[in-house]
Amino acid sequence: MRVLCIMGAFYLAALVILWAGRRGNVSRKLAAVASVVCLLAGSGALAAAVYPWGNSYGITVNRLQDLPGKGVVPATAGYMALTFDDGPYPPYTDRLLDVLKEKKAHATFFLVAEQAQRHPELVKRALAEGHTVGLHAFRHRDFLKLTEEERQKDLALGKKVLHDITGKEPVYWRPPHGFRDFSVMEVAAAEKLTVVNWSVIPRDWTGIGKQEIHNRVMDKAENGAIVLLHDGDSPFYKASRKATVDAAALLIDSLREKGYHLVSLEEYVQAEKRPGQ
Repeated sequence: MRVLCIMGAFYLAALVILWAGRRGNVSRKLAAVASVVCLLAGSGALAAAVYPWGNSYGITVNRLQDLPGKGVVPATAGYMALTFDDGPYPPYTDRLLDVLKEKKAHATFFLVAEQAQRHPELVKRALAEGHTVGLHAFRHRDFLKLTEEERQKDLALGKKVLHDITGKEPVYWRPPHGFRDFSVMEVAAAEKLTVVNWSVIPRDWTGIGKQEIHNRVMDKAENGAIVLLHDGDSPFYKASRKATVDAAALLIDSLREKGYHLVSLEEYVQAEKRPGQ
């Protein structure tokens, strides 16, 4: 069931209750209270869909500990994941991969498949250098506004594009904007995709500098955190991502100084197989 239908049902119920109170079928005080509850419930349904955290519409990975199939990972190990959305986007994805290679750190890239078609060499490089390649969408759109058929086609095409480039089926999917409701989650499940959002969001796309990005992440750093960053600029691909690239270098050093292991999603799932981590 779509969140818009849920909202509509609650808002309609509020109107019916107010009408019943006006006609005297129920007390006006009771009608007012009940209608407010319905309005709040409808608004809550929307908030749950656009709020990146929580499992109101289905299991969403917000922290590394939420990943399925991860085995037993010590709670004190201090793992964090840097994730990057909206790429590939030269020259920033190229530079980011250079930074990660130099620092010997792995990350997760949620790719816009339409962009991946334009820059398959960057997708292949990311995979070859040990990063996790996930799907963001074929085309970056709000999935709450798409029909079920449009959603299914977008995910199926996005998966095919990434498979054709990498030879691997993407396992992880981050909905555009993090928005999802029951029907979005059902389509993801049908496509055998694990939905991954985040727990730390420094809002690096808003034009802030590298130091501010760094500081916002460090303020929220904790074991299991998944950090949302952007190496792309969907849908226009005009804005600079230099600040994010520069911040990534600072973050890797600072987080390691705090004792964190920076891992891709796939690495974390396999972490229990690597003694000494």
